[in-house]
Amino acid sequence: MVSLVKRFLQIRIIRYGMVGGVGILVNNGALLCFMELLGIFIRKQDFVLYLVASACAFEVSNIVNFVLNQLFTYREQVEHIHGWEWVRRAFKGQLTSLSALLISYLAGAALVFFLHVNDYLANTSGIVIAFLYNFFISNKLVFRAIAQPAAAPQPEMRQRAIDEMETTPLQALPRAESTPK
Repeated sequence: MVSLVKRFLQIRIIRYGMVGGVGILVNNGALLCFMELLGIFIRKQDFVLYLVASACAFEVSNIVNFVLNQLFTYREQVEHIHGWEWVRRAFKGQLTSLSALLISYLAGAALVFFLHVNDYLANTSGIVIAFLYNFFISNKLVFRAIAQPAAAPQPEMRQRAIDEMETTPLQALPRAESTPK
């Protein structure tokens, strides 16, 4: 059973989905907070309240998802990412997520305003609809593996090669013919 779970967790889209599940919880929690906070300044019945609160919740969950995806879903790349590469990836993640946000927004707003679905259920539905699209875009544009520089030879390997050259007699080396046969 344990090996089955380990194999299951090796599938990248499963890990991405798990992070997305955490992101849904973070997004809905943030949506609740922003609906309450912004509800002080914007009337509860106003169309703008949901859109502004949803955008703020998206931003919070997007940052959390980026960090979790980098550390969990694409963990094999973390050791090769340093300094500004994190910032570049985060920026690309923001840009690609905006298109997913548009899909999520349109689906959520349609459910809320045309079908009168609960705000949180509509929000979750919009996120799920945008999930597959966002996975493939992120996989291709944001979390691409970084080309690794060629590793320098290890000191032990270098010394072993030098030792072999010193101990191998010249007669054992292949000879080049000066005239073709």
